[in-house]
Amino acid sequence: MAVKKLEVPLVGDVNEDEARIALAAELYREGKMTLKQAADTAQLTLWDFLYELGKRKISYTNIAVEDLQEELGEIGEGAHACG
Repeated sequence: MAVKKLEVPLVGDVNEDEARIALAAELYREGKMTLKQAADTAQLTLWDFLYELGKRKISYTNIAVEDLQEELGEIGEGAHACG
């Protein structure tokens, strides 16, 4: 993986750590990074990054509602076939 540096002027009370975490969280939410890549970008452990996602109300599963409904439907159909 190529490493690139980005220089961004920080305004207000935003510090470098907060900016890095916010960027990683948003790129993860958009599906542009895996959970591990985003945690590494934020320079956090996986567990600490999951906590940060929770604070921002960002799902760590990154699954669309439609996909989840489809999977739950398949699970329901499988349960009926077994029972």
